[in-house]
Amino acid sequence: MACHPGRSHGYRVRYCGRLPRSFGMADLEVTERIRVGKVSFINTLPIFHPLESGAVQHDFDIIDGTPAVLNALLASDQLDLGVVSSIEYARHFDKYLLLPDLSISCKNEVCSVLLLSRVPLQKLEAQEILLTPKSHTSIALLKLLFARRFTVTPRYRVTDYHACGSRWPAGAQEDLAIGDDALQLRQNPEVAMALELGAAWHEWTGHPFVFAVWALRRETLAQRDGLVHQAHATLLAAKEYGLGHLEEIAAAVDQCSWFSRQECVQYLQTIEYDLDADKQKGLRLFFDMLYEMGELSQRVPLNFLETGGQK
Repeated sequence: MACHPGRSHGYRVRYCGRLPRSFGMADLEVTERIRVGKVSFINTLPIFHPLESGAVQHDFDIIDGTPAVLNALLASDQLDLGVVSSIEYARHFDKYLLLPDLSISCKNEVCSVLLLSRVPLQKLEAQEILLTPKSHTSIALLKLLFARRFTVTPRYRVTDYHACGSRWPAGAQEDLAIGDDALQLRQNPEVAMALELGAAWHEWTGHPFVFAVWALRRETLAQRDGLVHQAHATLLAAKEYGLGHLEEIAAAVDQCSWFSRQECVQYLQTIEYDLDADKQKGLRLFFDMLYEMGELSQRVPLNFLETGGQK
């Protein structure tokens, strides 16, 4: 794991692999700065690019990782707040608060949470689907869709493969891919069926789907109330700037030779970054369905950081 000084607006730590068994508090130094978790996918750039480019000033330690890694870091008090899988909040809602007006959500096709298959959906009965370990919410949504919406019962296996460009994972017939992996794999000519999970949810329920939320440790609020509210205001300012400068952000995505600037803008425009009343209804419905399936041990309330404004 590399930790190096950033610009005057804070420090940044990058950790994109699996957490080693010995990973503990000593690995990430606790500082007075708020430690903010950033999912290392293109879809978080409308908030993080303004922060990391200096367009919006901040005093955070920004820590990169996959959704699953950030889930673990927040749970183990190695982050103060950050982007985490929505189901991670559901599993630990007694420890977390939601940051108002922030999420990663969609109403229709978002192209980066996909079930990709070499065969049509109707032929997936008893077939093995490879599940990415990078996201917990996407796995829960996929299982929910097959259990409650589709009359198909596949088998599942979580596997720590890493997509390489648009090449199909070795030995896979069906594959759940998220984030940048999905954006590349969808171009594979072997794909016979691409099920966009967010669109499938919206078509089924009429509500947007909230893939990720911004969660805050309650302990952090108790210890650093002022810094927390300042951090929330900074994130909202970054979101406002980022959504108004998508062309600038797309131009900065220079590592993606497989993704043109225009495609990047169009992709980011399919994502919604607020957490309005309709998204909250969709999130509650998702949690309720998981509870009814036995995937959650109790019903989950949506508890927000109190800001004095509309939640």
